[in-house]
Parts: sequence; structure tokens; C-alpha cells
Amino acid sequence: MDKLGIVAPKGAHAGIHCFRHSVASELLEAGTPIHVVTRLARHADSKVTLEHYAHILSDSERVASERLSRKIEAQESDSNSGPAEARTA
Repeated sequence: MDKLGIVAPKGAHAGIHCFRHSVASELLEAGTPIHVVTRLARHADSKVTLEHYAHILSDSERVASERLSRKIEAQESDSNSGPAEARTA
């Protein structure tokens, strides 16, 4: 890690595999397609990537689902309030 200019916190051990895992995790959380992460991580195939990072994908699905739910709720809220003239009539 020193060669990369990455300083580990005092007393912490952070090897290159930790760095690889962090990069792959960040890429998946950012929505990078699995086949791209597989190539960048130089895994044999996507199955290997999925075995190691499936938990991140399921977390991403949950986050995406929650965002969609909030957006739908906001749209329903906006449509229920309607124009000001309709509310006063």
C-alpha cells in the first residue's frame, strides 16, 4: 500500500486485497455493471465476483427500491394536493 501512496491508520493492517475489495465494493455501489467490475478485478468470471460481492448488490437493490418508493410517495402527495383553485372551491 505504501507504493500506492496510501497510508494505513496507525495500528491497522490494510493490504492490497483490502484495497481491491474496497474498490470493487465502491464500483458496485456506484452502479457499475458486474461484468465491468469482474474485468477490473481480473476475476475469472462474473460468478466469482458475485460470490464475493452479492451482499453489496442486495444492499444496492434495497436502496434503489427505497428511492423509488420515496419518489412515488412524493408524486402521490403532489397529485393529492391538486391546484389551489380546486382546493378552495
